[in-house]
Amino acid sequence: MMHNYIFKKILVNTHLYIGLILGLVITLICVSGSAIVYKPELEKLSVKKLAFVEPSDRIVPLQYLLDNVRKKYPQLTISNMVLYGGKDCAYSFRATSPDEKGRIQVYVNQYTGEVLGIDRYRHKIFQWLYDLHVKLLLKKNGVVWVAVFDFLLIFLIVSGLFLYPSKKIFNFRQGEKPGVRCYRLHIVIGLFTALFLFLIAFTGCYFGFKKEFHTVFESVSSGKALQPAPKVEEYSGQWISLDAIMDIACKEFTEGRPMMIFFPKDNKSVFSVRMYHRGDFERTGSNHIYIHPITGKVVKLNLWKEKPTPEKLTRSMYFIHFGTFWGHYSRILWIFIGLVVPFLYFTGFYAWWSKLKRRQNTPYSAPP
Repeated sequence: MMHNYIFKKILVNTHLYIGLILGLVITLICVSGSAIVYKPELEKLSVKKLAFVEPSDRIVPLQYLLDNVRKKYPQLTISNMVLYGGKDCAYSFRATSPDEKGRIQVYVNQYTGEVLGIDRYRHKIFQWLYDLHVKLLLKKNGVVWVAVFDFLLIFLIVSGLFLYPSKKIFNFRQGEKPGVRCYRLHIVIGLFTALFLFLIAFTGCYFGFKKEFHTVFESVSSGKALQPAPKVEEYSGQWISLDAIMDIACKEFTEGRPMMIFFPKDNKSVFSVRMYHRGDFERTGSNHIYIHPITGKVVKLNLWKEKPTPEKLTRSMYFIHFGTFWGHYSRILWIFIGLVVPFLYFTGFYAWWSKLKRRQNTPYSAPP
């Protein structure tokens, strides 16, 4: 019994002081995570004149759009093309420039071929929030530090469940002191949100320790946890058109819908068309068609239904953490769960502070 008492006392104090001292940083990570759940949509709304177009019955060739962008912005290096978003959403190209840092998105009107303009992400508020959430605005090892705080959040969740006082915690009474009421709320809300918080924290740990997670996933089942894009023999010559790439991908995976086209990075890389299939958990699809840029030959198919278990576990880290696995329902739920963390922090802090003040105000009486 004495050992159990000592262990519980240590666990209580560890839970308390990790929450008090580091809880504010964990709160910042979680609140910024809630703020960026709808980052893609909010970024488009911030440049409404560029990101939205008047729908029409006819879409101009994709290659014509690419040629127009290259002609207007020859200094840009284009990495992918975005096709998703709805009929009233403009297509766009993600690019970088040697003259400036940060992501650049070039919007085009797919119905007229007009290049609408550039959206620079470097100084945008949502990009700042994203960097805060992902790496705490740190240039080096920021992702690892965030993962460490995610591990601490997991400890707080598990230790909180272990310390859960089952006796009449739901019996809220009138006239209770604010500190006691905060304590009850802290426990009740923590109990009902523990599973969701655990999922978010656990998947957040992945991004700081990918190699370690991959090793664990590969020990569960056969297959690789991550399949890199295939390489081919060095080639030279003119690429086939984007429209040909799109036709090949759609014929190869007829039940899918193209969402993005990733461009070759060098003369040994290939095109990758990401396609969405009904039931995919990822918002932009979980299926990849790899196509040779010169011959048009399908180099490889990487479809969700054919992925090995370790790779499915790896990909699940993304759609679980970002809350895209159940459409808008899970994304809205994830916003709420992220905002639960500051509630738990401040109710826990206030309960501790109230208890501390009561002890200070209680007169000391010497034992007889």
